[in-house]
Amino acid sequence: MQLHRDRSKFDAAGARLVVIGQGTPAHAAHFRDTLDIDMPIYVDEGRDTYREAGAKVATFNELLGPRVVAKGMAASRRDGVVQGKTVGHPAQLGGVIVVRRGGEIVYTHLADDASDNPPNSEVLEAAKEASEG
Repeated sequence: MQLHRDRSKFDAAGARLVVIGQGTPAHAAHFRDTLDIDMPIYVDEGRDTYREAGAKVATFNELLGPRVVAKGMAASRRDGVVQGKTVGHPAQLGGVIVVRRGGEIVYTHLADDASDNPPNSEVLEAAKEASEG
């Protein structure tokens, strides 16, 4: 959702945003329709891509610790987005990977806790680098 807000900047940089989530194709369609997200959403019910990327499964504190909850509540107030029903493994953390055409990974940010998202500006710079090469 965070990257989608700057979709026009990523489009201008020649980047193609794609989401890989847990669940089924029906879950992905519901997510896309509910949040009005216009980008490809792929699903990995077995979470193989998460393991391959090195994304971790959060501990209780990394998922619901006071700092994480406070950050999530602030983001929810700021962005007007409320956490919906969790699909898949509830403690699976994600990340952002920028891949250059041809498969070279030029940027990786794997979440340390449930509130850990890189700034869009950082991801956008990596996307620009990926589209140049």
